[in-house]
Amino acid sequence: MRGNIVEHCPSYPLVVDVSSSTIQVGIAETNGWAQLASSKNQALDGVFQLIQKLDIKLRKVDSVFFCAGPGSTLGLRLALAFIKTLEWERQGELKLFSYNALDMACRMVKQPPKFLQAPFRLGWRLVRSSPDQKAIGRKEIFEIEEALEKFPDSLHLEDSRTKVSTIEPQKLLKYDLNKTKGLEDLYSVSEAKNKLEVFSPLPPKFKKWNPQIKFLSPS
Repeated sequence: MRGNIVEHCPSYPLVVDVSSSTIQVGIAETNGWAQLASSKNQALDGVFQLIQKLDIKLRKVDSVFFCAGPGSTLGLRLALAFIKTLEWERQGELKLFSYNALDMACRMVKQPPKFLQAPFRLGWRLVRSSPDQKAIGRKEIFEIEEALEKFPDSLHLEDSRTKVSTIEPQKLLKYDLNKTKGLEDLYSVSEAKNKLEVFSPLPPKFKKWNPQIKFLSPS
C-alpha cells in the first residue's frame, strides 16, 4: 500500500471510471465493493445515471478515486468536470486520488501480465510493463505494428472503436472493476492528488502553420 494513501482511511469512497466503453461507478470498501454498477451510456449521463441508480449520497463522499485514462479524452474530461463540481461544492473536504486503467487492469487477473496493451490514439498503442513487479507500471507509446510485433505475449484491453484482427480473443482482457478487491487494489495503484488531470503521456503537438502566400507580379 502506498503511504500517502494509507494515512487516509475513507469511509465513503466514490470511484468514477469512464476509461472503457462501459462506465463504472461505485463505493469501494476494504476488500471489495459496497456498491458497483455499470452503464453503456455516454460519460456524463452514465455517471449521473449510476449515482442515482445506486442512490449514492454525495454529501457523504469523503474521497474520490478517478481513473485518469487511457480512454476517450472527451469522456474523461466530462467525468472530471463532474468531480471538480463535487469538489467545489464540498469546499476542499474531498481527498482526491488518481489511477491508470492499465495498472488497475493488472489487478483483474490472478497473474499480472508482463505486458499489457491498450489502444491510444489512432494508429498507436500504449504498452504497460513492470520488470520490478511494481503495482504502478511503466507506460510507453508505440505504433500498432511495432507494439504487436515487439510484445507478442501481451494481454490487451478491449478496443470498442477499432478491432485489431491479429489479436487472439484469449488475449483480450475485459475491464471489469468487479474483478478487483476494492480499496485494497485501489490503494496499490492510486496516487494522492491535489489536482486531478486526464492521463496524457504526450504533450499535444501542433503543426506550425506555414501560409503559402502568392504574390502577384506587377503588370
